[in-house]
Amino acid sequence: MKINCVFPMNSSKMQNVSNNKKKITLKNIKNTGTDSVSFGATRVNDVVQQVNVDYETARTVANSLSNSTSGHRAPYMSKTFNPEVVKLITLGAAKYIKENAEKTGTAIDKGYVVVGGDTRKATVDSLPLINDTLVRQGINVMNITEPAPTPVIAVVAKKYNTDLTVLMSASHNPWSDGGYNFITADGAVAPYSVTGQIAKNILNIAQKGVYSEQLIPKGINVDFDPYHTYISELAKLKLIDFEKIKKSGVTVFYDGLKGAGTNYIPKMFDEFGIPVVKVESSGQIGPNPTGDNLKLLRDIVAKSDVKLKIGLSNDGDADRFGVVDENGQFVDPNDVLLLVGYHLAKNKEKTGDIIRSQATSMQLDKLSGKYGFGINITPVGFKYIAEDILSKRKHNRDILIAGEESGGLTVNGHIPEKDGIIANALITDLVATEGKPISEILKNLKKSLGIFYSINNFSVRYENEKKKNAVMDRVCEFWLDKINASEENVDFDAWHRIDKETTVNEDINIRSYKSGGDGYKFFMTDGSTVLIRKSGTEPLVRCYIEATGKNTKKAAENCDILEMTANELLER
Repeated sequence: MKINCVFPMNSSKMQNVSNNKKKITLKNIKNTGTDSVSFGATRVNDVVQQVNVDYETARTVANSLSNSTSGHRAPYMSKTFNPEVVKLITLGAAKYIKENAEKTGTAIDKGYVVVGGDTRKATVDSLPLINDTLVRQGINVMNITEPAPTPVIAVVAKKYNTDLTVLMSASHNPWSDGGYNFITADGAVAPYSVTGQIAKNILNIAQKGVYSEQLIPKGINVDFDPYHTYISELAKLKLIDFEKIKKSGVTVFYDGLKGAGTNYIPKMFDEFGIPVVKVESSGQIGPNPTGDNLKLLRDIVAKSDVKLKIGLSNDGDADRFGVVDENGQFVDPNDVLLLVGYHLAKNKEKTGDIIRSQATSMQLDKLSGKYGFGINITPVGFKYIAEDILSKRKHNRDILIAGEESGGLTVNGHIPEKDGIIANALITDLVATEGKPISEILKNLKKSLGIFYSINNFSVRYENEKKKNAVMDRVCEFWLDKINASEENVDFDAWHRIDKETTVNEDINIRSYKSGGDGYKFFMTDGSTVLIRKSGTEPLVRCYIEATGKNTKKAAENCDILEMTANELLER
């Protein structure tokens, strides 16, 4: 029987998450340290306003919001991301909040919507408009006044159990982009059950062409500084020994790439008496903490004569991490995930399943085998990882670590969202605990696990969606030809054969999370893999290659061979 691209979706993977925690009110906002709160209140007077976004644009925005891996992103001041579009999305969210309040029997004036975001211009310009739009819909707002990292905002959402949180960030995308995202009361990226309904509301409002608002707002605006709330919640996890880090003598070199992490990481380490050297790059090259973008940090760390040292970085909203070893070498995010997982299991004596995206290294599978932990593999996109985390916690289980090769992770007991702050803190804690530089710890760990992998991830940018989709159609045809062939194992290239059974089974697993699948992944009989998929947030096709070998050199040779075939498929 031949296989095509249609597989049944396991609806249990796409569940809506709800809870019955106490809702936030003015009475139960409690801050620690210097967190500040201020108030303002007004009365009602309804007026009708015009929608200044055409229906086709609204449909593009709605599709982007509901189908991408993390909210709606587009160049700021373009047709699909400008003040009118921001207002329309906010109106769709306000309608969702009101409808949800009616379903749960919650008075709309008793809850709050958290609103915050990163340092980019699209965010800074949009936040006042979002606040004003929400309060004119009669909705109370907890306004995070200064740029804040995504994980910090997620912690606030979870702590105060806010029904919906507005997160303005395009994460690692170019500074010229804007991003509009939502977080749930669990501190997770909003699933389709939420974004899909907001998307429908956006289309309904755009189709009507008008909306009602309160000329004199009834909603209340609460200004909020979340720094100490985040630090307090971090302390409760008991995973980071700042005193031990201080005593170890390790020096931290940090480049926040002009993003929101700049306001948090140096302050956090400095408050605990840990030496921090601030590295200030131009901020124009990121804000993605890749090896190429961290050349200044790498150079400074390498030239420093400090005995025990580490270089750290974050992307624009600090949900991703970047690590540089004592020699100024960039540490692959896959290796950081391995190191943090090892640290939690060995030094912190934590247990739990490991969750990774299908683009993430199989190194974590080796770690799970060593410690006897379960492993789950999801599509790319942290919202899928979050669903698994919440599902496990619902059944009184937890994770050891969950993460993606792009530089995002979360850990035992923490929010089901990427947190580049805790990632950086944990990797520093590992250095302090073992008293060794990162490169030595990593080398010894891989040797103990018998890991000989070579990884090469790259992207190809196309001039338009039509070209990108045509390339993916060709990849699909190649995948189907191989899977539908009569032989048990078929050639990927002259040196590698495809393990059809493993390839099909893993595809079925991925489609149980995401009905349309997540690109095409080929599993070779020698354990190597090639994944080709479309980016969910950028006009790119991404390729992830992981090759195995009897030693590091042979693994690298296999990786080069697989890359040649992948490039032919992508017309590079």
